[in-house]
Amino acid sequence: MTDDRTTSAKLRDACIQLVAEAGTKAATARAVAELAGVSLGLIRHHFGSMGELLHACDQHVAGLVRTKKEDAIAQGAGFDALASLRASGSEHVMGYLATRLGDDAEGINDLVDAMIDDAEGYLAAGVAAGLIAPTDDERGRAVALTMFGLGTLTLHKHLERHLDVDLRAADPATQPGFARYLRVHMEVFGGLLQPAVREQYLAAIAQLSEEDA
Repeated sequence: MTDDRTTSAKLRDACIQLVAEAGTKAATARAVAELAGVSLGLIRHHFGSMGELLHACDQHVAGLVRTKKEDAIAQGAGFDALASLRASGSEHVMGYLATRLGDDAEGINDLVDAMIDDAEGYLAAGVAAGLIAPTDDERGRAVALTMFGLGTLTLHKHLERHLDVDLRAADPATQPGFARYLRVHMEVFGGLLQPAVREQYLAAIAQLSEEDA
């Protein structure tokens, strides 16, 4: 039983890595089996088909995010839709999602819905704490912010070209354009925050920019 679970995990992780690095089309049965170091027939044995293996990958990534939700909250996720993804700690999860988010897959839909729920919770907590300005449509705001965050992940190559920051990185703070990205992000979404809080964020970003200069 342990060997079966180990083989399933190897195949799943290999599939996630291939999708993250080269796209869904690169995750052929043969490529996945070779990367996992197992025989081709084991994909059918454990998952039945490549479609089912991809579904298992989607569910696994969703599970990673759910189990790390508290970590993201503890780090002050605020309106950062990608915080729980980074908190998952998986090397390839950001790249995997960057590829898979555009697909109409049940597991991806469930994950996006869960992230919207999380964002609504973060925002409500911020409003209750006097940090974030309230709105008449809290759910709509959570949807819009989540779509923005996931959209920047999907278009990560273009964001990196223009702002020199790769959002797939486990720690975006190591990216050359991180301070500029934060500043632009705050200019776009600063209206969410109460004025005093916004000024604190802007001061912190300015200090970060000076340190990087």
